[in-house]
Amino acid sequence: MSDERPPALLPRHGPGLSRSRLSQLVTVSCVLALLGLVVTIVHFIWPTPLMFALFMIVGQGSFAVAMVLYLVVILADLRRRRVL
Repeated sequence: MSDERPPALLPRHGPGLSRSRLSQLVTVSCVLALLGLVVTIVHFIWPTPLMFALFMIVGQGSFAVAMVLYLVVILADLRRRRVL
């Protein structure tokens, strides 16, 4: 057995995401999550077929993208702090 790590676990070489870029990604994530919540609330207030379609496409889509962006920020921050 060797002490070498598999290639997927080797540290990346390069600067990575800067702190200001991470802050921008968190802001975009929050705005997208709020957009998803607004569409959800509008759908609950006016439950029409059009609002349901907007909820399914815009609301859930923007919230899913927001969660993925936030996960990217968390992982990048953990990687920057050398936890991962």
